[in-house]
Amino acid sequence: MYKVLLALLPMLFIGCKKEEPVKKEVVKVSEKGCFSTNFMEKILDLEEIKDQAKFLNSQTQGKGKIGFLVDSTKANNGWDYSISVGYNGPDRFETYHIFHASSSQCNILTILEPVSGEYISIEQWRKSKNEPAAMESLLKPGLYSLPIESLPQVDVKFIETDFAVEGSEKYSCGEPAFRYFPLAQYKDVELILVPMDCGDFDYRYYLLTVLNNSIVDEAYVEGIWFDPGKDDKKEEFSSYEINKAGEITVTTDHKIDGNSQRITKTHYQIMDDGKIVQKK
Repeated sequence: MYKVLLALLPMLFIGCKKEEPVKKEVVKVSEKGCFSTNFMEKILDLEEIKDQAKFLNSQTQGKGKIGFLVDSTKANNGWDYSISVGYNGPDRFETYHIFHASSSQCNILTILEPVSGEYISIEQWRKSKNEPAAMESLLKPGLYSLPIESLPQVDVKFIETDFAVEGSEKYSCGEPAFRYFPLAQYKDVELILVPMDCGDFDYRYYLLTVLNNSIVDEAYVEGIWFDPGKDDKKEEFSSYEINKAGEITVTTDHKIDGNSQRITKTHYQIMDDGKIVQKK
C-alpha cells in the first residue's frame, strides 16, 4: 500500500500544478519608414494648401474640398509615392500640385515644377513663386555654350532685326536695322556680339549683355585699332575668351610695323544683373 501511495504522489503534484496564462504574441511595428497617409498630413499642413482649402470652401459653400490621388510604386527600400493634390468636387478632380515622396525618407517631400518638369524642394518652390517671371526674349538663342573664345570672322554671320531690344539703336552704326550675333548665355544674361564698323574701323566687335530685352552693358572684345593720323603703322589686335564663371579675358597684341611689342590682358566679370565690371 505504501508503495502505491508513493507512486501516486507525482500524479497529485501534476494535477495540483497551476496553469500559467498563455502569453499573447506581440507584433512589433517598425518605427522606420512611413506611408502615404503620413505625407498627406504633411501636405495638408503646408500653408499654401491650407490657403487653397479655405478658398475652395468659400467658393463652393463647403461642397468642394482638397483631395488626393496616390500612385504607389514598389522600390528597393520600400515605396515611392506620387501624390496629386487638388480640387475634389462632386463632378471632377482637378490637380493643383503633384508631390513625390519615399517611405524610406520620411522627412523629404518634393513638388513638381511644371516648367522644368523636375521635382524640387518645398523651399525652392516657395522661392521660385516669389521671383518675377522671366520675360520672353526677343533675341535668337545663343549658338554656343561657355567657355568660348573668339570665333573666326567667317563664322560670325549677323542677324538683322528691328530695334525691339531696348538700347539697340546706339549700336546700329547708322544702319536701318540692328545687327547682332547670338553668342551664348551666362545665367539669365544673354551675350551677343555687335559689329561697330563705323568710320575708320571695319573690324571691331562689342560684347553686349542683354537682360529682359534691354541692353545692360558693353565691352570691346575683338578687332583692330590703329591711329589713322600716323605713319608708323601702330596697331592693336584684340581677342577674347569667356569662361563658365562669366569672366571675360581680352588679350591685346600691340604691334608696330607688324612686329609685336607687348601683349596685355584685361579681365572683366559679368555680373548677375548684366553689368560688366573690370577686375583689378
